[in-house]
Amino acid sequence: MFKEYSDFMTAKEAMDALGIGKTLMYSLLNSGEIPAVRVGGKIWRISRKALSDYAKKVTN
Repeated sequence: MFKEYSDFMTAKEAMDALGIGKTLMYSLLNSGEIPAVRVGGKIWRISRKALSDYAKKVTN
């Protein structure tokens, strides 16, 4: 799943991959529902595996 994306993606790429909006994406990141790291205290990086795990969880 999401093989066309790199191993780590930006919040914008993750939003595009999931087909969700900015508000929901940042809500999921800030709550920890989608595990991610902040680089430099500002830029989110989400692993493709974390995004795939989240997508599987919400579709089951």
